[in-house]
Amino acid sequence: MASEAAESSRAREEAAEREASEAVARQPQRSWVALASIPVVVYGANDARAEAIAPGAADLLLELHDPPRASYLVLPERLVPDPRWREPNNFAYIIAAARDRLLFMASQRATQGRGVLDPDYFLCNVSDGTAARLPAVPADFPIMLFPRRTMGLIADPRCPGHYMIAQLHPDDEAAMKRHDALLCYSTATGQWSVKQLASAPDHEPWGAHGVIAHGGLLWWVDIAYGMLFCDPFDDHPRLRLLPLPTGCEMHGLGNNVRPTILMDQRRLIRPSQGMLRYVEIQGLSYDHADVDDPISPAVTMWTLVDPEGPHPWRFECEVSFDDIWAHDSYVAAGLPQGKVPKLALVDPNNHDVVYFFQDTALFALDVRARRVLACEECFVDRVFQDPLFQYSRFIDAWELPPTVRGDGPASSDGGSGTKGPGHEEESDAATGSDEEMASLLSQLEVIRSRATRPEAFVD
Repeated sequence: MASEAAESSRAREEAAEREASEAVARQPQRSWVALASIPVVVYGANDARAEAIAPGAADLLLELHDPPRASYLVLPERLVPDPRWREPNNFAYIIAAARDRLLFMASQRATQGRGVLDPDYFLCNVSDGTAARLPAVPADFPIMLFPRRTMGLIADPRCPGHYMIAQLHPDDEAAMKRHDALLCYSTATGQWSVKQLASAPDHEPWGAHGVIAHGGLLWWVDIAYGMLFCDPFDDHPRLRLLPLPTGCEMHGLGNNVRPTILMDQRRLIRPSQGMLRYVEIQGLSYDHADVDDPISPAVTMWTLVDPEGPHPWRFECEVSFDDIWAHDSYVAAGLPQGKVPKLALVDPNNHDVVYFFQDTALFALDVRARRVLACEECFVDRVFQDPLFQYSRFIDAWELPPTVRGDGPASSDGGSGTKGPGHEEESDAATGSDEEMASLLSQLEVIRSRATRPEAFVD
């Protein structure tokens, strides 16, 4: 009888476990987050996060939320020892994100007496919560790393689980009119290498607006002109030039001071639904004296269909902001009329949904329908809450690996906190997460100082 009772008890326990597993499986999992490029660094805090990223536990923590709330990479002081409040522009910065890897840079001046322009680079494995410092580039190499947004991160198709980091280098850094080499690091070999380019097209002076890994290629973006792209795994990569859609190129910038921040606020290229999309806010002047005098502003979108064909871009849509502002969902979200927002990102699963910043609010807009889908307060710079970072350079969509889509040892789930215009306040669970965030902010109390040139550190 005792054995039968024990067997029955085990059967009930197994049934309960199966039911719990099935319940978890039925719950929707977020597939992507809006990842802030400025990590949160824990300096001597005595809280759950500090315990989670203590030596021997993990090197990082992910605080994940459903868009339009931002998600954050949380790092310990041992990886970012130079306190930002000494110099507000001296912040760690996420350079690139792959499926289960994050590449970030951080100054080590506080411990090694080095300058802000001589940072260390770390490659994070978010699945196991580890961060590895990249080895130094050999001193005898003809080119060296430099902290510009020209470093790409891409999965190695030949070695599953491994990645390559590649930085595009000009043959004349002063002119920036031609590139002739890649500086590469392979996690499979643990070594740096230099690859000479088999072809290198001439172009106008090139800017740095980020690198996209897409279709097995790396795409270096200059949002004024277009993209340079190649297969970094070739022994002698063939670099090709793809202009922006006809009528969108900003010719004649030359060596003049670029309106870099304005370009990043009004133009972006991002992957969505397996294709690259170019989004632009048109009808605004790039003369700083005229930026507050919009002329029939509109948001437009193109899709890249054939990078080497005669007509590489397909026009998708053009929507006037007058129509967007007049929609009842925009009014219900409490967003201001007549004020053009700044581009943030594109939904990687639905290219019709574009995210914009309006001051400290991040909102999702179904562009074709002119409808605001959700709107939340969102600070990219969560600690300093500096509004200067509220645009596309400092936030991006990151598609999550299955290992961190829910609660796990390397993630902290704060709930969705997402609400659409006209909806009631979010659930108690989401409200609790807001209180938790306020608590975390209070534990990160620092001397608040305003940054005046966010591009100074990363561009």
